[in-house]
Amino acid sequence: MPTNVESPPCKKSNVEVMTPHRLTVAILIRDYCLFRDSDRFSCEDDGVLKARYRRDFCVLILKLLQSPDLSLEELRNILVSTKYEVHQSVIEAFDETLASLYTNGTGTMLDIIDSFNRIMTFNENIAAGIEPNCFVSKSSIVGYYLRRLIVNFDKLTFSEVTSVYLTFKRYYEDWQKSLTTRDQIAIEVNKVICPDDWSANRNQWSRRQAELFIATQAALLTNNEEKALPPQELHNRISNLLQSNRSLAEAHFLSYLNYLRVKEFCGAIDSLYHCFDRSTLTDTKISSEDKSKVYRFAALNLAILHHHFGHKEEALASLREAIKSSQVANDNVCLQHALCWLYRLTPVNKEKLLEHSVAKSFELNLSYTASLGIQTFVQYACLISGHPHQIFETLTKGDLINCQHILRDLISNSYAVKSALWQFYGKTEMSSLWSQLLFYLNIDNGRSNDGKAVYGEGFCLAICNVANHLLMQGNYNLVNTVLNFAKDRFPNEPNSHIWMLCENLFIFVRALHHENWSEAEAAAQKILVVDKWEGYLRLAELYYYKQDYTEAHRFVDILINRFHSDNKYKLKIFYYVRAKILLAEIQFSSCYPDKVSPEIMTLLSNCLLDTDKHNLDYHSALIHLHIANIQLSLGMTSQALKILDRCLVQILAHGGNFDRARAVLLYVKCLVAHSAQLEATERREIILNAAQMLEKVKEDFRAVEAYSRVKDVLYLQAQLYNSVDLRSERNRCALEFRQLDEERTTKNYYTLVRFL
Repeated sequence: MPTNVESPPCKKSNVEVMTPHRLTVAILIRDYCLFRDSDRFSCEDDGVLKARYRRDFCVLILKLLQSPDLSLEELRNILVSTKYEVHQSVIEAFDETLASLYTNGTGTMLDIIDSFNRIMTFNENIAAGIEPNCFVSKSSIVGYYLRRLIVNFDKLTFSEVTSVYLTFKRYYEDWQKSLTTRDQIAIEVNKVICPDDWSANRNQWSRRQAELFIATQAALLTNNEEKALPPQELHNRISNLLQSNRSLAEAHFLSYLNYLRVKEFCGAIDSLYHCFDRSTLTDTKISSEDKSKVYRFAALNLAILHHHFGHKEEALASLREAIKSSQVANDNVCLQHALCWLYRLTPVNKEKLLEHSVAKSFELNLSYTASLGIQTFVQYACLISGHPHQIFETLTKGDLINCQHILRDLISNSYAVKSALWQFYGKTEMSSLWSQLLFYLNIDNGRSNDGKAVYGEGFCLAICNVANHLLMQGNYNLVNTVLNFAKDRFPNEPNSHIWMLCENLFIFVRALHHENWSEAEAAAQKILVVDKWEGYLRLAELYYYKQDYTEAHRFVDILINRFHSDNKYKLKIFYYVRAKILLAEIQFSSCYPDKVSPEIMTLLSNCLLDTDKHNLDYHSALIHLHIANIQLSLGMTSQALKILDRCLVQILAHGGNFDRARAVLLYVKCLVAHSAQLEATERREIILNAAQMLEKVKEDFRAVEAYSRVKDVLYLQAQLYNSVDLRSERNRCALEFRQLDEERTTKNYYTLVRFL
C-alpha cells in the first residue's frame, strides 16, 4: 500500500468552500419544503405514500450531507433512481430552479440564498411545520447545514460571489453536455443504479464530512472491524479526503490505524509523524503547553507502535521520553497511560507498577485506566500464583467501574478475562460458559444497546475459545464454522493472529490424530510464527508421536532452559508445566519396557508442586494420570487405582474426548491388571465390566478421529473377551479391527503399551 503523498501544512480555516454541489443540495431542500407546503402535496390521498415521500427524502438528504461532492449528473441519477422515491414535482421544480439560476446569474443566486431563511423556524418553542412555509428547525441537521451555508456565503466578497456563480455555471454545463437528447435521459435513468457508496474516488470533502467519516471508521475499526472499509479502499478514501483537507491531523491518525491492520511499519510510522506534525503546525494559536502535550502523546503512541511490531528496545526508549516529558509538565493523565504500557514493556517491578497505576488512576478519576489496570493486574496475579478467589474478587471491582461508567469494551474484555482465568485453572466448561455469555452480551435482540455492541479483541478470543472447546469434543465441522465466522468478523491485524493460531491448532490436532505427520508439521511451523513457545511444544509433541525422541527432547529442552535462564522475559508457567509433562512422557516411552527411570517420578513430583502452587487443577490431574501409568508399568496396580480415583473426576468433567478416553483406558488397564489377584469368578465379572467400559472409550477416540487408538481399544477388547471365552464378541471386535485397519493404516504401533 503506498504511503500518502504529503503537502505542506496550511493554516486552519473556519470558512468552508462554497461548492456548486452544496448549493445544489440546499436548493433541493428548499424546493422540497415548498412542495410540502403546496396544494398538490396536501391533496395527496394516500397517507402511506406521503409518509414514504417524507422518509425517503429525509434519508436521501442525510446521505448527501454526509457524503463528498457529486456531479450534477450523478445527483440527478440518484433522484430519479428507484432506491429513493422522490415526487416528480420536486424533481421538476429543482430542474427549473437550476435552469433559472444558470440563466439569470448572481441576482437569482442572492434571492435563492435569502429564501433559505424563510423555510426555517427560529422560534425554539414552535416545532418545524407549524408556521407557514417553515419546515426546517434551525437546530436540526438540515437547519445547521443551511445556516452554515448562509453564514459562509455572507462572508464572501462580490468577486467571490461571482466566482461561485461561474463555478456553478460550469457545473451545470457539464451536466447539459452529457444530455444531448431526451431519449438519452431515459437511457441514463434505466442504466444507472443508485450507488450505495457515494464517497468512492471523491476529492471534494467538507471538513465536517471528513470528520464524520474519520470518526465513523475509527469507531468501526475499534468495535466492529467487519463493517469498516477494507484496508486498500480505506487508504484510497483517506488519500481523496486529504486532497481537500490537507491540514486534517485526524485523517493521518486514521491512516496510521489502517496501516496497523496490514502490519506495514513504514506507512504506519509515516502517518503517525504526519498526524502529530499537523496537530502542532496547522494552528498558529496553539500554546507552547499544548504543543508539549502533543509531543508527549506522540512519544507514547510511538512506543505503542514499536510494541505492536515487537521492537521492545525502541518502544522502551519512546516510553521513557513520554514519561520524562509528562513528569516535567506534571501531566498525570499521560503519565498514567505511560505507566500502563511500562508494565507491558519492562520485566521488573511489575506488581508495584500496576498497584501504583491503579491507585493513582482512582485518585485522578481515570475510570477507564483504573479498570484496565485491574484487568491487567489479575492476569499478572494468576501467573505469580495468586489466590483464585482474591483474583476473581478483584476483577469484580473492575466490573463495578465498567457498569457505572458504561465502558462496553472493558465489559467485553472482562468476560474474556474470566474465561481465560477459568481455562488457566483447568475448568474448561466454565471457560466455555463465560465465552458464550460474552456472545449473549452482543446479541442483536432489539434492545436499546443494539448498535453499541463491541466486537473487539475479547469477542475474537471468545470465538476461538469456543472453537477450541469444540475441537476437544471432536466437533470438527462446528470448529470450521466457528473459525470461518471469526475470519469474516476479524479479517485483519491485530486480531486476525488469534484465529490464525486457533485454526492451525485445529489442523495440527486433527492431523496428529490421523497420523498425518507432514500436515501436522506444516501446521506446527505456522503456529511457531504466531506463538513461538506453543509452536515448540507442538513440534515436540509431533516428534514424540513419531517416536523421534531425540528431536522431541531438543524442543522440550528449549522451553525448559528458557524458563530456568536469567533472561528478563521468562517463559510463562503453563508452557513450562506442559513442557515438563511432555519431557516425562518422552523419557518413559524411550526407555520402556527395558527400564523405568526413577528420574521420571522425581520430574513429575516437582511438576506437581508447580501446578499446586499455581492452582493448575487440570494439569495436576494429567500429572496424576502419568504417575498412575508409571505405577501400572511397575506392577503397583493398587497404588495406581488410588491415584486415578483422585484425578478421574477432574478429567471426566473438564477434559476433551481424547483425554477422557485415555484416562478411562488407563483405568481399565489398571482394573484388569489388579484383578489377577482375585478369584476366577470375581475376575471374570471385572473383565466383562472393563470390556463394556471400553465401548465408551472407543466412541470417544472415534469422535476425535484417533483411529489408531480405536484399533488399540478393539485389540484390547478382543483379548479381554477371549480371556473369558466369549468368542462371538471376540470375533466381532476382531472383524471391526480388520475393517478399520484396511481403511486406516497405523504408523505408531506402540501407543497401547508405551503411550498414555
